[in-house]
Amino acid sequence: MRGLNALALHELRLTLRRGESVLLSFIVPLILMLIAGYTAEESSSVVPGFFALALLSSAFTGLAIATGFERKYMVLKRLGASPLPRITLILAKAAATLVIELLQIAVIWLVAIWAFDFSPDVNWMGFTVVLLLGTVAFAGMGLLMAGRFRAEVTLAAANLIFFVFIAIGDFLIPVDVLGDTVASIASVFPAAPVGRLFRWSMGVAEFDLSAVVVLLVWAVTMPLLAARYFTWEEA
Repeated sequence: MRGLNALALHELRLTLRRGESVLLSFIVPLILMLIAGYTAEESSSVVPGFFALALLSSAFTGLAIATGFERKYMVLKRLGASPLPRITLILAKAAATLVIELLQIAVIWLVAIWAFDFSPDVNWMGFTVVLLLGTVAFAGMGLLMAGRFRAEVTLAAANLIFFVFIAIGDFLIPVDVLGDTVASIASVFPAAPVGRLFRWSMGVAEFDLSAVVVLLVWAVTMPLLAARYFTWEEA
């Protein structure tokens, strides 16, 4: 546990020191939320989408890029050769990612209270389940990419997927207004279900069983695929 705590704190400090991580995780979501909230008819339905965006930026994009370059520069290989078990390295990354997400959600929530008088009727059990499942699904995707592709490919692909998910992830724009075809495609990826279920947990949307099923499938399959195909150094 001492090694896990030390490594998790180290991961957390590294993340907060990276300017691009702070920009992606805190500044950009806040700016987008203020714009979307002031232009939307109902700001309470906008804010939960940014909780989903927080998970996407940290558990997927940030984790994939950081891990990809650690793998490129053989940081992971050296850590993997240390006395710490490799599972400890993975758990430390997961713990640091979860702390970053909680910080993001806290900041978004406080700004939403200040800007929009945000006071939802929260289903805390549902909120926690969506948070954990979304984190696992996005982190599994990120680690799978980081562990299979070169760092530069991961960087480009992670950013591309980030912006695609913003467009079709039911974060800023209700996916239904994009047409039936786009809505059908979006519904099989994890971003839109996370956004939809966060809205349900905030009491501004109906419960969607199909979104739960889709998110569960991604949360189970992505970590398994990442564990199966992750390599600790580039070929």
